[in-house]
Amino acid sequence: MKKVLFATSALVASAGFAAADVSLSGYAEMGITGGSGATETQFHQDVDVTFSMSGTTDNGLTFGTSVDLDEDAGSVGTDDAGVAVFISGSFGTLTMGDTNGALDWATSEAPTGSGSIADDESSHAGYSSVNGLDATFDNQILSYTHSVGALGFAVSIEMDDTGDADAESVVGFGARYSVGDLGIGIGFQSGTDVDGDELDAVAASLSYSMGDLSVGIVYQQLSNSTWADDQTDVGLGVSYSMDAITMGFNYGTRDSVGGTAGNDQAGFGISVGYDLGGGASLKIGYGDTTDDGTGASGDSTWSLGLTMGF
Repeated sequence: MKKVLFATSALVASAGFAAADVSLSGYAEMGITGGSGATETQFHQDVDVTFSMSGTTDNGLTFGTSVDLDEDAGSVGTDDAGVAVFISGSFGTLTMGDTNGALDWATSEAPTGSGSIADDESSHAGYSSVNGLDATFDNQILSYTHSVGALGFAVSIEMDDTGDADAESVVGFGARYSVGDLGIGIGFQSGTDVDGDELDAVAASLSYSMGDLSVGIVYQQLSNSTWADDQTDVGLGVSYSMDAITMGFNYGTRDSVGGTAGNDQAGFGISVGYDLGGGASLKIGYGDTTDDGTGASGDSTWSLGLTMGF
């Protein structure tokens, strides 16, 4: 993605600022979407603009922030959706804001290929984003990450800011390790919601890349002290690139969704993208829910359109 750099002479020249960079990147989509059931065929367009700002202290610490104007459009006050602030050095990286918890940071989602304008390939009922207990409260997370060679680890906390006496902050731990083209990730989170329910999440992922081929498998288990059963998510995906074409297929199941026995969901997704060059791509996506939790097939969705990166 191309980035337009703006001269920040006022910042650079000011006393106390060693160096500062401000960059602007953008993303746009246009096309058509549709599907079965209640999904209507309609036009689709989306624009996303991100400001990134970074600097370096006199002793070499890097600090910065990013603001996603598309996600922050709701103006949710102290939640600061789409905003994260960080400081980094030899000690690791400390990030606060709309960022991933340790479990999500450590694990990888099942590959989906090129993606699509409506995310059809990852919108079917069987797909799991493997984000653990993130967003249990206001989704504002403080995380610490550090890497030593091929090993990386993370610790995170999402504070209980509700004032409820029964709730407790969500604390997470995660680690990932790479061996050549093989990546392994594990994560754990625990907390208590405003109803006093004890929550736990554990996840693991395995990914492998060899040239233009990428495959991955993910597993996540969610527990709630009031549930009769644990929810179990499993996903498998493969992505392959050939010249300007990138294609992907994934399949996933989610058993006992919400702790309800028999509420089992499954589905698959497909995406195909063609790189037109210059940041533009033509993309096609399809998602199909093969089990909507009742044992019957659910709705399918599709999309066709252009994506543009700036």
